[in-house]
Amino acid sequence: MATEPALQLADISEPALATFWPPAPLWWGLALVVFLLLVWVVRHLMRRRHKQLALRQARQEWAQLSPLQSAELNQLLKRLVKHYQPTHPALSAALPQWQQLLQSLHTEPLPDLQHLLYQGAPAEQQQQKFYHWAGALLRQLNVQQLEALCSN
Repeated sequence: MATEPALQLADISEPALATFWPPAPLWWGLALVVFLLLVWVVRHLMRRRHKQLALRQARQEWAQLSPLQSAELNQLLKRLVKHYQPTHPALSAALPQWQQLLQSLHTEPLPDLQHLLYQGAPAEQQQQKFYHWAGALLRQLNVQQLEALCSN
């Protein structure tokens, strides 16, 4: 009996695994939408933070002022209003109109600014009352209220 030659088996070659790269066009579109949404959210948050910068700085300046610095405190409030509403008529009006504008922003009664700003030595109690009134105003005030001043 003749011996048959041994079978020579070839190595089994498996096909390469299919990966998810490159993604299908729909995935590229979804990634683009997510990226654009992320950019929009970051831009919106940055703009909002930038709009609130003047109010944050006013709060910090208020904390550095002494309760006896009524004139500087009044200037701080005017700068804040001027930042958000540069053409507001109360900025260049007489003191009663300015006081009326400030009073419209906060519910607590405002001390008489005429007495505080233009008297030789105003009472320390009135100055402290104005200081605490301004602090309460700055804490409760928001950008939307300041931007809506012209409608009042």
